Amino acid sequence: MDKYVIKLGDIKSSEKLIFDLYIDLRKRINAWAAITKQTAQARMGYVGQHLVSVVTGYPGGKSGARGHDIVLPDNEYAEIKTCYRVDQLGRCNNCDARIASIERVCPDCGSHDIKRNDDSKWLIGIRHKDEFAAIAEPKSYYLVLFEFVDLTTAESIRASIWEIDPKSRGFLYCMVDYYLNIKSNSKSGAPFNLWPYQLKFCLMRPMLIYESTISTTDDSVITHVFPGRNNPKEYPLRPLYEYKHSQNLTINKVRELARILKISLQSNGDSKKSILLEEIQQHINENQIKNEIIANAVAKAIYWDDIKAKINTLPHPLKTRIGNA
Repeated sequence: MDKYVIKLGDIKSSEKLIFDLYIDLRKRINAWAAITKQTAQARMGYVGQHLVSVVTGYPGGKSGARGHDIVLPDNEYAEIKTCYRVDQLGRCNNCDARIASIERVCPDCGSHDIKRNDDSKWLIGIRHKDEFAAIAEPKSYYLVLFEFVDLTTAESIRASIWEIDPKSRGFLYCMVDYYLNIKSNSKSGAPFNLWPYQLKFCLMRPMLIYESTISTTDDSVITHVFPGRNNPKEYPLRPLYEYKHSQNLTINKVRELARILKISLQSNGDSKKSILLEEIQQHINENQIKNEIIANAVAKAIYWDDIKAKINTLPHPLKTRIGNA
């Protein structure tokens, strides 16, 4: 069977597929589920849960979308979100044909000019008021990310796990703003989209606790960061002028940021946002202001004016936490 040429419309090929993608996969996932106490369902999001359990040393709650993703000592728990950017469809820039991630050239026209997509993101859903009240109850959120190291070659895959403290100002303010000001005015009620490496992600002060590289040529795995062997790495804000196109960071909020950081802007009132951000960044560099202070200040500048009037409407647990952020 192993030497059989797999082809479409063929009985033996169908049996081979069932073995590879169902029987063998189910066996392997069941074996891991017995160890990690995570769900035995086979989905990439759930693979992320197994990985977090092995990396952190804590078991899951044996469920997929319900229950606690990670069970911690002292009745605490953590949540896991997985973003899988690897097998997204691309397009040929020459003939507009769809391109699979495993295809190096366009199968229709032979062009190497291919647009690879990597626009997947983490989804944080808050379906009702009880979930909103509990949004900061987990001890941590673990954000798992699978992505190509180099999108143009689509050869090596980077797997990483970021840990976020939901009691941090960047997370709390963002979630409260989303639920009260965005979701409440949305007909679709879509979950919150958290984009890797973008401004909102950085404001949550994520800590890299795990990173590995997976070779798509020989299936080797090299681990670069692992708890106990390596210290976590904080993903800091980039220089602020790099966020000049952010719709959340309006020019008025940039001026509010300067006020919070007690910076007297020298630029006049008609200055562009990019110029103001460059001036603030220069002050940050000269005074060696820590990333924690900058992230908290930017979060307050962006969100506080939009949520402060609604603080008294928050569920008691959130009201207490946001007052301490």
